[in-house]
Amino acid sequence: MDAVSSPPSAAPRIGTSEIEVRPFAGSLRDWLDAVSIPFGFRVTLEDLPLFESSMELDRALAAYAGDRIVGTANAFSFDLTIPGGTLPAAGVTMVGVHPTHRRRGILTRMMRAQLAEIRERGEPLAILWASEAPIYGRFGYGIATYRASFELPKARAAFRQSEAPRGTFRLVEPDEAEGIFPEIYRRSAPLRAGAFSRSPGFWRTEFFHDPERWRRGGGPAFFLLHETDGTADGYARYRLHADWDERGPKAVIDISEALASTPAAERELWEYLFAVDLTETARAHNIPVDAPLRFWLTDPRALGLTVSDALWLRIVDLPAALAGRGYAAIDHLVLDVSDPFCDWNSGRWLLDAGADGARVTGSDLAPDLELKITELGSVYLGGTSFAELALAERIAERSSGAVERADALFRTSLAPWAPGMF
Repeated sequence: MDAVSSPPSAAPRIGTSEIEVRPFAGSLRDWLDAVSIPFGFRVTLEDLPLFESSMELDRALAAYAGDRIVGTANAFSFDLTIPGGTLPAAGVTMVGVHPTHRRRGILTRMMRAQLAEIRERGEPLAILWASEAPIYGRFGYGIATYRASFELPKARAAFRQSEAPRGTFRLVEPDEAEGIFPEIYRRSAPLRAGAFSRSPGFWRTEFFHDPERWRRGGGPAFFLLHETDGTADGYARYRLHADWDERGPKAVIDISEALASTPAAERELWEYLFAVDLTETARAHNIPVDAPLRFWLTDPRALGLTVSDALWLRIVDLPAALAGRGYAAIDHLVLDVSDPFCDWNSGRWLLDAGADGARVTGSDLAPDLELKITELGSVYLGGTSFAELALAERIAERSSGAVERADALFRTSLAPWAPGMF
């Protein structure tokens, strides 16, 4: 979660008498009150125990005008699924500048302080969901994953083949789901880069908490469990937006998350969701861009799939990030990287991907590719190719065939995907 801030004009540096950026000190209520203003809502007392279980106030930064908070930035401590394994990543969240203090460079100073803190913690990566696309590129974040959305008429939701169900379904209450869903998520996370770990507090606050004021006119959330031979292997969270007219029911089912650890369970989840009674339309706003729905449905065009940016990624420690990743080929590349915001990443780096892992060292060899840290963040999870960026003139090929070799190294079998927001 982050908020818009206008591009900075000339502004005082951190620690000046006008604005000071420093670690937040105070109560959770004070912090959440400050966070809520840029987003246009106010936190209630009933929210506090839940947020207390998931927030990491020791990571909170605030911009102070005197003793008043006018900007905020925080992060979750995640393990991020990357090609070949996981790495620690800071999940940047609750970023905003109050409308009374826009255009003073506050966001830039908070971002600089936060990235320094992330580096000090030993997290090679930072990730976020951007409220507005123009904001974070200037701080070195690149679009790393995409999400697909659809709105499917129930009348056109037939599957190509009718198969006998292998599993069973039941609706469960949040208390029971809290003991089951996280394990399904944990088993599913390695299947695609882009998934991030969820603490028990995160599950309670971001997934199970369902106050009416957050439902946008819909009904309560339902928690659906799929089991095969007594083993839990899939779940979905959805709600109905009820509607009726003189011709009958025409509700919309909103699917916020549907996840399974096997293809068979995933197929049965979607068959169930598309067939819920009293609904006319099914919609979802975050599925993988290469989701198998296109091949299961008789009429895939009926999905009306649209694609938009999802997870943005920033490489904080370049050698650790590149060495920690798995590669699809054995090769070496010399990358000339520019990073004006975190200058410790700037320079020429030799990526040597071998059968026993990768090594990254500084190099004075001639570069194969020249690129900015933003573009390196975009290709890191495999969601964007070097060839795409070369076509857009966002990278420069300095040795013949380097783009093709880089894509062979960074290739992934499935598109990266972040199952949820934060």
